Amino acid sequence: MARKFGKVGVTAVGMFGQEPQWFLPHGSGTVLLTVGGIERTWVWDGEGHVEKEHLCLTGTFDHAVIDGAPAARFMSRLLEILRKGP
Repeated sequence: MARKFGKVGVTAVGMFGQEPQWFLPHGSGTVLLTVGGIERTWVWDGEGHVEKEHLCLTGTFDHAVIDGAPAARFMSRLLEILRKGP
C-alpha cells in the first residue's frame, strides 16, 4: 500500500457540504489528514470575543506503526504552524 499511496494521505472533502463537517477517513495509510468544512465561530482573542473561521481537520494514525505520543506531538506542531499562517 505504501508504494501505491505513500505513507501520508491528504484529502479534502469539506467542499461538498453546506455545513461544517468533520470526517473520519477510512484508509490504509500510516497517517491520514482529512480537511473538512469551514465554519464561523466565536473565539477569545485576549481582549474580547471575535468571529473567526474554523477549519475542521482530522488526523488519523495507524497505531500499529505510530505511537499515540508522537502522533499527538505531530498534530500539536501542525496546528501551531497552521495557526501562525504565512
